[in-house]
Amino acid sequence: MRLAHRSHGYLLDIDPDLVDAHRFTGLIARGRELHGRDEQRTSVLRQALDLWRGVPLAGMHGEWVMQVREAWRRQRLEAITMWARSEIRIGNIGAVIGPLTAIVAEEPLVEPLAAELMRALHTAGMSAEALTCYRHLRQRLAEELGIEPGADVQELHRLILKGSPESLSLVAQPVHSLDVPRQLPAAARTFIGRPQELQRLAELARQADRTNTVVILAIDGAAGVGKTSLAVHFGHQVAGRYPDGQLYLNLRGFDPSGTLLDPSTAVQMLLEALGVAPQRIPSILDAQSALLRSRLAGRRMLLVLDNARDAEQVRPLLPGTPGCLVLITSRHQLTSLCMSEGAELITIGLLSTVEARELLAARLGAERVGREPEAVAEIIARCGNLPLALVMVAARAAANPRLNLAAVVTALTETSTLDALDDIVSVFSWSYLGISAAAARLFRLLGLHPGPDVSIEAAASLAAEPISNTRLLLAQLTRAHLISEGPAGRYSFHDLVRQFASQQAQRLESHAERTAAVERLLDHYLHAAHVADHLIDPHGDLLTLPAPKTGAFLTAFHDQQQAIRWFAEDRRVLLALVGHAADSGWNSHVYHLDRVVTRSLFRSEIGRAQVTTPPAADRKSTLLNSSHRL
Repeated sequence: MRLAHRSHGYLLDIDPDLVDAHRFTGLIARGRELHGRDEQRTSVLRQALDLWRGVPLAGMHGEWVMQVREAWRRQRLEAITMWARSEIRIGNIGAVIGPLTAIVAEEPLVEPLAAELMRALHTAGMSAEALTCYRHLRQRLAEELGIEPGADVQELHRLILKGSPESLSLVAQPVHSLDVPRQLPAAARTFIGRPQELQRLAELARQADRTNTVVILAIDGAAGVGKTSLAVHFGHQVAGRYPDGQLYLNLRGFDPSGTLLDPSTAVQMLLEALGVAPQRIPSILDAQSALLRSRLAGRRMLLVLDNARDAEQVRPLLPGTPGCLVLITSRHQLTSLCMSEGAELITIGLLSTVEARELLAARLGAERVGREPEAVAEIIARCGNLPLALVMVAARAAANPRLNLAAVVTALTETSTLDALDDIVSVFSWSYLGISAAAARLFRLLGLHPGPDVSIEAAASLAAEPISNTRLLLAQLTRAHLISEGPAGRYSFHDLVRQFASQQAQRLESHAERTAAVERLLDHYLHAAHVADHLIDPHGDLLTLPAPKTGAFLTAFHDQQQAIRWFAEDRRVLLALVGHAADSGWNSHVYHLDRVVTRSLFRSEIGRAQVTTPPAADRKSTLLNSSHRL
């Protein structure tokens, strides 16, 4: 131990093994690694738990103290759960019943602890006490959170009621026996540059095993600079270190439609990805966040929270225990998250000219790029070294391998004068002008969709095109990097490109054409929602709907399960659509959509906090005399 002088004061330099907090964290990390070696694991975890001698940092106050204290508390609960499970597996039942009874009384809402106590009691021939433990757990969860115990605890309760020896076979299973989520989007085929940022991210991520807090890395930078690509690329690099899964969520903080993902909906989506049934999700945001932290406790998971508006949107989504890594991207520096949650801020800028050239060479071939260095330099300058713009130019040039790059420069220059906008918009314009007229029309009409993503059927309704034609046009837009294809055949824009599409629609589509496209879109969703709602609830009220406009795709559902899946996949679109329709004066559609969507969401108990349609319905009386406006 020594006292070292630093520029702003003094530092106590001490061996971490001499500090209880570091030993505690290190022993628990070692215990995680000993999965399947129960005798060794119990010994290591007993050493960790013996270091706990009451409330940490007693007598100290402040937000930082509370956060550290809570992190240590959750580590302790994780260690107790692992220790008890291992003791039960090796038959040392008597060692766990007393300590577990005490800690469950202290922490009555922690389901993993209650489950281990129930197993221990049942194994010891005390089934009545095990059932009493379950009854107390259920009662406290209902009173304080308004939810039922998880499916795994309910199943254990059922087996104990049967007196089944199967309950003992569950002992070796983790409490959260769920499919591991792997939600990271596909990484870019070619990732260029960012060596310093990747090294910094790697160094900070390694702290997850050494510190007493969640590691939060917030990447910020301008639109189109490659924040998401960096986060996803790094996420794939370290995914193997997070065996309990990877979660990805686009928070849509800068969506041109203004429909950002509210924190309550975001928490619900994460909980559902973790296997929590919709009816078990509380309606209050604080309770939702508490349940999320409970589900993440004791797990090693990677969370990528993309496109955040601000720290307030992110805070409810953060884990409370070490072992998780959180990657956040935003156009804003999340300084308040740095001060309160200890997030590390990483700002990324434009690519260097060398890196921009490497990106073009990776996509067009080194030989082609090497033949025209001056043209390449001009393309890079016209794109402002912005990765998004460079990728779009490369896509257009790759589709025309015989085109000289000097001709690309000429086209970019001419496009800029057409739009009288900045150089980046000229790149979008050039990519847009390179597609067919039918694809360009679909692109413009997609800019009228409120988001966050669009299905093939909705796109077909906007354009009044058959599904087969629409699929070909969407593929053309995807190849031009004007849209991106996501899971389940759904498509989305980059924020800047969506804004560009909307501007083009306003410029080139007449008011009548825009009105007709939106009406077809609303008819598509309204009739699909009505059919799905009736399939789910055949005895519910049938609405009398006006006939759909010609060109609106009418979705057919094969069974009730397909209807339920449709509502689950499109519920965010439906909610955005109701608000958009209300704001634009589509009174009849607002009324009918509001009734169907609200009824469906409440019935399926996806979460009352998510149902934001009533305010739109309340406005309909004030809109009855207003005309459609787009």
